[in-house]
Amino acid sequence: MGIRHIKAKIDTGARSSSLHALNIETFDVDGVDMVRFAVQPHQRSDAKTIACEAPVHDIRSVRSSSGQASKRIFILTEVHWLDTTWQVELTLANRNKMGFRMLMGREAIRGRMLVDPGQSYFGGRPKKKKRKHW
Repeated sequence: MGIRHIKAKIDTGARSSSLHALNIETFDVDGVDMVRFAVQPHQRSDAKTIACEAPVHDIRSVRSSSGQASKRIFILTEVHWLDTTWQVELTLANRNKMGFRMLMGREAIRGRMLVDPGQSYFGGRPKKKKRKHW
């Protein structure tokens, strides 16, 4: 989808995975249900916005961490982490108030990785840009 880097939380308590998406809009292309949306991949920043489109994989009811059920659009996309690429189902939701722009649930990581709750940034921290000093 053109998103090079996004900080994701691995959450074994969540069944499904979710991507922070804004301006979610469904449309039809030759009988195929599609969705367009915007992604702001950087935490606490709206400086960069990436326009995305994907086929709608499904629409299902999802229960949030607060217990609220809502219908959400699911898409299929590839995730690349370390030296592995695999396909995951993602729900599209506004995660602006959440700590992470992406959540990887247990279905996405099942059989692919073990989780050490005492570790962070297992895949490495992204390189920080050097600030200009005037």
